[in-house]
This record gives sequence, C-alpha cells and structure tokens, in this order.
Amino acid sequence: MRLVLGGVLCFTLWISSLVVYRLFFHPLARIPGPLIQRISGVPRIWQCYIGNRYLCEMRAHDKYGSVVRTGPNSVVFNTLSSLQALHVKSANVFKGDEFYGLLDGGPAGGKSLQMIADNEAHSARRRLLAKALPPRDQVFQDINELSQNFVDIMEEESGTNSGIVDVSKVTSWYSFDVISTIAFGQAFDMMHTNTWRWLPLCLQQMSVFLYAAGFASGHVPLLRFFQWLLRTNWPSRLGWTTALQAQNYADLAAERVHDRGERLKSEGDSAESGRKDIFGHLMRAKFHDSADLASESSLLIAAGSDAVRFAVAATMFYLLQNADAMEKVTAEVRSLELGEHGLDEAKMASLKYLRACIDEGMRLSPPKAGSIPRETGAGGIVIEGVLIPEGMSVGTSTYALHRDPEIYKQPYEYKPERWLERPHDPRLYAAFTPFMKGPRACPGKAIAYVAMQCVLFHMLRELDVESTTDRSKCTERVEVGSRSWRYEDDFPFNDWIIGYTKGPFVRVTRP
Repeated sequence: MRLVLGGVLCFTLWISSLVVYRLFFHPLARIPGPLIQRISGVPRIWQCYIGNRYLCEMRAHDKYGSVVRTGPNSVVFNTLSSLQALHVKSANVFKGDEFYGLLDGGPAGGKSLQMIADNEAHSARRRLLAKALPPRDQVFQDINELSQNFVDIMEEESGTNSGIVDVSKVTSWYSFDVISTIAFGQAFDMMHTNTWRWLPLCLQQMSVFLYAAGFASGHVPLLRFFQWLLRTNWPSRLGWTTALQAQNYADLAAERVHDRGERLKSEGDSAESGRKDIFGHLMRAKFHDSADLASESSLLIAAGSDAVRFAVAATMFYLLQNADAMEKVTAEVRSLELGEHGLDEAKMASLKYLRACIDEGMRLSPPKAGSIPRETGAGGIVIEGVLIPEGMSVGTSTYALHRDPEIYKQPYEYKPERWLERPHDPRLYAAFTPFMKGPRACPGKAIAYVAMQCVLFHMLRELDVESTTDRSKCTERVEVGSRSWRYEDDFPFNDWIIGYTKGPFVRVTRP
C-alpha cells in the first residue's frame, strides 16, 4: 500500500512540476494561449482528430493576438510577415520527423517530394518532376475532355437519389481521373465505373488517423514506434482497419507505377513521340528507384486530387449563397464565344471573374486550412519580434491569415471583386496561400487551376445549378465534432491534413 501511495505521490509531484515549468519557466512561457494547451498537447491532438484545429487556431488568434502558444512546444502566427519568414529557402526551420515521419514512406520505404527534408535533395527532385509534367496543351486538352464528361455524370447522378447531386462526391471522381491521366497516362475512370470509388473514403479515414497521430507522436514517444511499424505489413496482417486501408492504398500506388512500366515496355520507341505523362517521363529518364516511385505515386494520387475536389465544392457553396456572384459568373461563361475549336487556354484566361470566384472560395476555405508545422533549427528563429528557440514547432494559420482585416477588407464576405480591383494591393496575393509558398509550394498549382476552371466553366455553362435546401444547409459537415465551431455562412468542413466535406447538395437541369 505504501508503495502505491509513494508512486501516486511521485506521479503527482512530477505532473505538478511539469505544469509549473511549462507555465512559468518554459522558453515559450511568455507567449499567450489557451491555458490547457500551454500545459498539454492533448487538446491539439483532439482538435486534429475531430477536424477543427483550423477553427481553434482562429478563435485563439481572435482572443490572444497574432502570436499564440497552441501547445507546450508549439507557436502559431496569423501574419503575412510570419508566412514570409517561414517559407523562404533560407528560413531556419525544417520538417520535423515527429509529425511528418508518420506520413513518410509507407511500406515501400521511399521518400516522396513532400517528405524530403534536405533542401538540395528537395530542389533536385522538384526539378525532375517539373520536367516530367506533360505539355500544357496536352494537359488542357485532357482536362477539358474530362470536364465535359463531368457534366454528363452530374446529369446522370441527378436521375438518382431524388434528383439530388453531391458536388463534392462527383468532383472527387473527376479529380482522381484528372490526376491519374496526367500522372500515368491512363485515367482511373472513376466517373464511369465503381472499381476505384473506395479510394476517396479510404484516403479520408487514413488522413484522420495520420493527422492526429502525427501531432501525438511529438508528445507520446511510443507513437514514434509507428513510424517504423507502419512501414511493415504487420498492422494490416493483424486486421487493423486503418492499416488495411493504408496497405490497400500503398498497393494501388505501387500497382499504378508497375502498370505504367509494363505499358512503357510495350510502347517502345513510339513512346518518345506520343502522349506524355509524369511516370512515363520519369522511367524514360532512368529514375528507377521503385520505393521512391511508389512514394511519389502515393503522394500524387492524394495531393493531386484533394485540392481540386475541395476548391470546386467550396466555390460552388459560396456561389449558391451569393446570387449576384452566381449571376455574374454564369453570364461570363455563357457569353464566351468558343468558335469551331472550342475552349482553349487563351479563352479560359479571359474569364477573369471565374478565376476570381475560385480564388475567393479558396481564400475563405483554403484546402489546407490549419498551420503547416515546421521545426526550428539550431539558434532558433525570430518571428514577429519573438525569439522561438531551437526544437519548437511553428506555423502560420492559413485560415486566420486569409481573414486578416488589414489585408482583406470585409474578410468574412464572399467578394470575388476584391481580386479584380485596381489599383491592386500586392498583399492580397502575398498572403494568399492555398498552395503554400516558397520552394516547397505545390508544384502542380497550374494544373490544379486548369482542372478547377474547366470543370466550373462547363458546369456553369451547360447546367443550371440550384441548392436543394436553404442557403445555410446546402452542404453538411462530416459528422465528427460540433457544428457550432464554424463561423456563420462559412463552408463547413473538417480539416484532416486537407479539407473534407459533403456537398453542396444541388439539383441540375439543362438551361
């Protein structure tokens, strides 16, 4: 009994001393933040699990200011200067292994572009991938064709389920077809067949686990064991559902690479003068590391589809809530004269208001809404006049920065016109970061914009789209956590590495 009491006493003293240290003597003790988060990392892990970390960061900035302590060793900012300080090549920060280690490699054990920490190695891989992108005219042609198919699928879906169409669901099929065509030269054909339609839900469920576990691994050392364990197939052998999904996804990514290699062999010399795709180019360039190829495949399939799906759904949500904007953009796309050659890049570039609608949708609801964690290097880094010492986690909240009233007037309103106003305020684009900034910005940004613009162009030109319910309920949040966290009239979504939602739910008819 005395041994038990002694153990309880020692544990109590240890916890008490840890709390006192973190509140009063820790290097970040002077930085304000929610009391419980200054003491423990558990609240942030929970926020990641239920998907509202971006909203919690926003609320914390509203209460405590531009520099907020969101964990014992974590600081989040909401300013343009912090974004610029953290996302330049010379920044004394790096991707820490605690969070990103769980996302790294998978069973193949390779490294994708996203997970390469060394700046020189990252730049070399980025240059290789940039050269592997297909020609712009081919990309536009492929995406434009898939966008026209999308309209047909929207009509088909409206013939089922009482005429109600889930824009997010159909856009997800479309975005996977886009990235698979560009990456492998062969679409998943999700818009027409059920074979791969398990993939979006699989990625969502994997993201929930990886997002929470990634942050938890910094506080629970045992979880770092998963960084090794997840690279084996033992969790899936034991029947762990998330591990089975991860294994299935890893197998799919590797199979796509293998299939592309087999097709490349059969194409022979004719492949050089034919259609281009990313993995075909990589293999012809003698990039044959199977583990790295599988990891790049895994990254491209997920990242290449997520932003398009989310941004199109968000843009449609805000257009359905704002009749004036919907009327203007519909008039713009329907008044465009296509001529005998149809839609091309030059004509698409002339649709300024459509592009503004997309940018405004991503401003209010960025695909990656929460702060992107970076770890400070030796000597620390000074941001907003505050020295953040070595080994701390830092980041800029995209969601909060996109609502900075000093940069975006009437920040909570959907106003596409702000992107067309002259004289132009350069801060609008400097703070606009749906695809990140700097040397680690998304290399597929231009392709993503083409995919968004094309699908919205054809949807708004060829279909009349109306919400199935009142303006506040034309979409629904994935049911984890409380709806009350979101701001009124906002696009409701969960942030699990990338944004996830259902809807908007619409009815479509031909004009």
